[in-house]
Parts: sequence; structure tokens; C-alpha cells
Amino acid sequence: MYMLFIHNLKVDSQETTANHMKKRGLMHDGFGLGSEEMSKHNLTWVMAKIQMVVDRYPIWGDIVQMETWKAAHRKNGLCSNMTLHDCKTGEILVRASSYWVMMNTKTRKLSKFPNEVRAKLEQIYVNKPPLVERDTRTWSRSEEKINENICKVLKPRWSDLDINQHVNNVKSIGMILESVPKTIIENYEIHNMTLDYYREFTNDNILQSFTSILTNNRAETSNYDTIDCEHLLRFDIGGDSSNIMKGMTGWRLKQGNKERL
Repeated sequence: MYMLFIHNLKVDSQETTANHMKKRGLMHDGFGLGSEEMSKHNLTWVMAKIQMVVDRYPIWGDIVQMETWKAAHRKNGLCSNMTLHDCKTGEILVRASSYWVMMNTKTRKLSKFPNEVRAKLEQIYVNKPPLVERDTRTWSRSEEKINENICKVLKPRWSDLDINQHVNNVKSIGMILESVPKTIIENYEIHNMTLDYYREFTNDNILQSFTSILTNNRAETSNYDTIDCEHLLRFDIGGDSSNIMKGMTGWRLKQGNKERL
């Protein structure tokens, strides 16, 4: 249930962002192409990092509202912030901050903001700090450590591609979770998530997913109220074995499991 919520939330937040950008004249032909000025320079938006905190999952019957706003991030980046809150109580359920950069669709390399694009962006920027404080932790597990839980031979499908002709970042979340042990998936729910994207990939690539559990006793994970994991998604050893994405997730016991302890 919560896994489906995380997936749908990512999709809905992208749609909300797209609608916001379209109204501001920063997107004119689908989510991947950006504004008319960006299209002239063969530029598109790509996500570089996302951080999400789930304070509470909505329950059946809750009416929720999503809000989003944009802020500048360094010289050539954009920070998109999103909240999901309970319309009845005003309680914030989910907070997320994602960081976006521009990629040239011809060269597939990152690009600086053209002056005319920067001028339009400055019209919509809101001078607020990110909703989720930027996570600067480094993913530094040894090669031996990440081999604890491996899911090999992951093959993206054609339907996983987005308008930019690479695998959508929402789909990649599911791929890193393929290597999470079953006992965690069944007994815990995601409380927070930080993902860093390094490379794009397509349905022609074969991938490997790794998960390392950061607890002192990995054999009895169900005895912990919370569990932290590190994740790695990379090309298969048969390819160049380059890293595609690294991430960290925090898990907490599902409410029913807490009551049984």
C-alpha cells in the first residue's frame, strides 16, 4: 500500500510541477521539453537529487492538497518544493525538495541556463529555503558491504521511458527497492528518502540493484523500530559498471507491527 503511495505521489508531484510551469510559460510541449526558449537550445529538465520525508501516510477518506513552489539553486539549478497536507486539519503529511538541472537533448550533457531562460525562471522563484534540509552525507560503503543484498539482471521496459527517452526517475525508485530484503518490505514503511542521480539509462541497459542495511544486527531487523539503508543502482558488470544512482532510505515499523511488539 505505502509503496504504491510513494509511486503515485511522485507521479502526482510531477504533474503538479508541470501544470505550474505551464501556467508560468516555462513549459509548452510536455513535461520533458520545457519552455519555448529551452526548446530553441535543445534543453530539457532532468532531476539531479530528491529528498522526501513522510510524516504520516494518508488513510482512506482523507482529503489532501498538494502545493509546490520553485526556488533558485546555485548558479544553474532549480529547487522544486512540494508539500502534501490534510485539508481538514492542515497537518503536513509529506515534504519533498527536488533539484533539477538542464540537459542538452542532442549531446546528452548538462548545460548552463541561457540568459532568456534564466530571466523567465527568475519571475517564478520564491525566496524560501528548501522544505527538506539538504542531505550532504556521502555514500561511502565498501564494495564488500554493498554485496549483502543484490538484485541482478534488472531490465527496464519500453513503457518505463519518459518523453526524454530515458527511464523515468519514478521507475528507478522501484528498481532500487528490488534489492531490499523481504522482511523490511513486509514489516516497515519508508519514512524518508534521499536519492542522487548520476546518469541516465534506457530500456537497452541491464542493471544491478544493491542494498546495504545499516544496523548492528542484520539478522534480526524486525527488532528495530527504525532501519536505515543505503542503495546503489548501476549498470550490469557486463557493461561499464558505472553508477546510475545512489540513495539512502529510512524505514519505520508499520503501526500494526509496533502494537504487536
